[in-house]
Amino acid sequence: EMFRLLDHNDVDIICTLDNHIYNTNYVIADEEKIGVHFVVSGDHPLAKKQNLSIGNLLDQPFLLTEKDMSYRRLMDELLARNSIEIQPILETGRADLICDLVEKGIGISFLPDYVTEDAVCRGTLVRLNIPGYEPDLWKQILYHRDKWVSPQIQAVISHLSSLSLNQIL
Repeated sequence: EMFRLLDHNDVDIICTLDNHIYNTNYVIADEEKIGVHFVVSGDHPLAKKQNLSIGNLLDQPFLLTEKDMSYRRLMDELLARNSIEIQPILETGRADLICDLVEKGIGISFLPDYVTEDAVCRGTLVRLNIPGYEPDLWKQILYHRDKWVSPQIQAVISHLSSLSLNQIL
């Protein structure tokens, strides 16, 4: 819907958190690759294990964002390549709630690093390294190539580019 609005000049710019958008109709004003990982509580038995595979995670209770949200969709696509599907015990659009529940040991999740950074620094969450399951997640600020970028729009783009994802979202 946002791209339709952009194409019809109903919005000036959009900020995405998704696959890298390659489209000659749009100018990428700013972009940043965002890390995304499976995460567990610092007390979880998997937190201290090395050389994990996706098979080590499948019998765990999962707390995930809603199906088709950007990074959830990317995870589902990576899993589908190996004919794997996860049935979460909870789905919600609130990544902060999921992060809090995982910190309390309720389950395991797949979240972008900007959501989990504080908890990882505190040691209450651990990012799991699962080879082959590191999707490319990008924050991009885009505008239509035919859009005249006024000084005001450029100021907004510059401001958004200087912010962290937590500040934008």
